[in-house]
Amino acid sequence: MVDHSSIRIIADNNLLQNTAAELIDFNKFLLNIHVNIEESIVFPLLKENNKEISKLIDRLTADHKLIETLFNNLYKWKVNDDPLFSVRLPLFYKTLKDHNSLEESDVFPYWRNIDNDGRNTAMKNAHEIIESNDISNYIKETGISEKMLKYIFI
Repeated sequence: MVDHSSIRIIADNNLLQNTAAELIDFNKFLLNIHVNIEESIVFPLLKENNKEISKLIDRLTADHKLIETLFNNLYKWKVNDDPLFSVRLPLFYKTLKDHNSLEESDVFPYWRNIDNDGRNTAMKNAHEIIESNDISNYIKETGISEKMLKYIFI
């Protein structure tokens, strides 16, 4: 998933340390697009096709709330020049990377079991979420071109 690679690059290179505006843009990408796609499209489809992973998906959904809380605190600390920002940013990155690794290893392999119609519908719906939540920001955060985005999703 392009999103996971981008998140890993951002975390590994500590790219959210400069401005509050960077945090806002990342939040738009992470919560409004990435998490939204997982919770409204990917997770329900996976749960529907494999009841065994329902508890794990519920845990991952709860992780999203934790990540949102960590982000909100980071933003508050950044705006207020609170030293907790620098102290807690590595924890935020670690939480994101651990969460994504768990999705990649224990959940996303089940995507193979989704039929072509289900996958195609999911990709179309994901593209709609990206477009409705600032496609230019998605392109900026992931580093992919608009042409590549259309290739992937259409």
